[in-house]
Amino acid sequence: MVIPGKVVGGIVVLEGSPKLPEGARVTVSYQETLEAMPRVGKKRIHVPLVRTGQPGTVHLTGERIAEA
Repeated sequence: MVIPGKVVGGIVVLEGSPKLPEGARVTVSYQETLEAMPRVGKKRIHVPLVRTGQPGTVHLTGERIAEA
């Protein structure tokens, strides 16, 4: 049985006042809408993050990055 409803004040309120027996085990599923999660615009970065007059003078390795 599927009974629609909504959350009001943190409590699930079922539509249509269905008669469920006391102690009945139920499962609530959430149908997420696209409006619920606002899209975050991607921002471009400029590499290198620290600008120098001499590009490519720093030799980066995985170990050096891990140290930072």
